[in-house]
Amino acid sequence: MTVQAAGYLVICIVAGIALIAYSFYQRSQLRASESWVAASATIARAELLTLSSSDSAEYRIAVVYEYEANGARHTGERIGFGTRGYARKKRAQEELERYRVGDTVMAYFNPEDPAEAVLVREAPFNLLYFVMGICMLGLAAGIVLWTTIRAGQ
Repeated sequence: MTVQAAGYLVICIVAGIALIAYSFYQRSQLRASESWVAASATIARAELLTLSSSDSAEYRIAVVYEYEANGARHTGERIGFGTRGYARKKRAQEELERYRVGDTVMAYFNPEDPAEAVLVREAPFNLLYFVMGICMLGLAAGIVLWTTIRAGQ
């Protein structure tokens, strides 16, 4: 196996394991949040953020909400688990419409750490991370197979 092939192999294995581990981590957060306590929350701020480069743009939603947990006021900023980015501005604006300033929504907070809360119990890219991790490990297996076959010639 060449040094270059070994480098690609290491990158694929590390990236694959990291993606799968992150997918499992998000999944564990989702499972844990099933026992979180529901609380009424008020949207204090909601805005559309644009992250742009020279040839593309990504849209994200920033939301701040206030809720009461165990008799104390808290402020939350997480909508769900993981990053929520949108390639299309219209889709981001549609999502933003769900969180108008002053609206009352349901938030879910961790009873063991009431400062930890989300508005929705979902991780939108969880499956994608898992599949990408499997693909990276498959690519690593392909590199091993290719270098083995090539070495035998």
